[in-house]
Amino acid sequence: NCGTCGNICTAPNANVTCVEGECVLMDCVPGFVDLDPLAPGCEYRCPLYPPGEEDCNGIDDDCDGEVDEPEDLPSPPQLCRNTPGTPCQGVTMLCDTRGTPPVTTWYCDYPPQVEFDPRVPNGIVLDETLCDGNDGDCDGAVDEGFPDLGQECDNGLLGSCRDVGQRACDPLDPYATLCELSVLPDPDPLAPRAEECNGRDDNCDGIVDNATGAERVVDDMIHVVRPGLDFYIYTYEASRPDADSLSQGSSSARPCSRSGALPWANVTYEEAELACISVGKRLCTQEEWVAACEGAVPTVYPYDDIYEPGTCNGVDYDSVPGGTDDDDLQPAGALPMCVSDEGVFDLSGNLREWTDDLRGYTTEGVPVYVVRGGEFHTPSPGLTCSFDQSQAAGTVILPTVGFRCCSDTAP
Repeated sequence: NCGTCGNICTAPNANVTCVEGECVLMDCVPGFVDLDPLAPGCEYRCPLYPPGEEDCNGIDDDCDGEVDEPEDLPSPPQLCRNTPGTPCQGVTMLCDTRGTPPVTTWYCDYPPQVEFDPRVPNGIVLDETLCDGNDGDCDGAVDEGFPDLGQECDNGLLGSCRDVGQRACDPLDPYATLCELSVLPDPDPLAPRAEECNGRDDNCDGIVDNATGAERVVDDMIHVVRPGLDFYIYTYEASRPDADSLSQGSSSARPCSRSGALPWANVTYEEAELACISVGKRLCTQEEWVAACEGAVPTVYPYDDIYEPGTCNGVDYDSVPGGTDDDDLQPAGALPMCVSDEGVFDLSGNLREWTDDLRGYTTEGVPVYVVRGGEFHTPSPGLTCSFDQSQAAGTVILPTVGFRCCSDTAP
């Protein structure tokens, strides 16, 4: 009894004595401290006994009621990766609680772009696992765990239907890549469609400019019927599949009968012959070529009996109006009046054309053939349908000599 009867000096986890009628707390029992002066006794149990210096571990090591207070923590270890030019540059260590189950220790304070792995001393994954456009392991390389990034891919279709893309990170799955098809070039929006002679697979069957079968190119040809003759002839001088109005192209895959393209020149007789054979046709004979040029009612020129300067691309045609007379090769069908009565263009001028009209051999034994129709340097006598004095060895390659194909059957 301290001071009054029934006043017993006692408090939890404490040694209490009576001093002049008052109960006085002398000290706490080992392992306890008094942190709340308003609460009786020693209410706080030390997590560790005896207490020590504070450390980064989620425990109140010094038993002051605070956990991992920065001012009491020792200097952190230097384990972080700080590779310049990467997301890790300038990173420092931080005392934090992370993981499942949660663990409190020193962690590198990496930004979100870095892939964290608490099992690794510096906290970074050994190899990137995410495809996210970031250098997740701070080694100076981005997404190196996905070697297919940037590689060409497609939509799985063929020809003009094929949409070419690049492998890119999948925005819905950071662990995978997909074929990004938004990059150019895009497929032909009208494909599949009927095959044309243009160096492209228009019908998307994997074959460019089909020469045979139901999906074949229907060559632009004119049906010519005369006594003893029944054949088809190219409407236009043969051009390469990749030719256009400014270029003769370079593809030798097959010949085309197409308006608006520069004709195929610099071709030997054999090359012209093989080109026609490749599409199931042949070079025209003398009789066929002349018949197509003269028309059903024979004329001297494909358009009339009277020479009309500039109607066809001969020496009198000025390809660039004004100034001096310019003589150049023109796209097939460019001169709309240079046409036979049945619709065959450029049989007079533009390019001389190989025909299957053998006239002899050179002293070296090379076959000599007639090249008909004249070309863009030829004067009026050589532009007639019947002129056959222009002849060349089959091995000759000239920028003024081309060809067109004939066939016994419809295209």
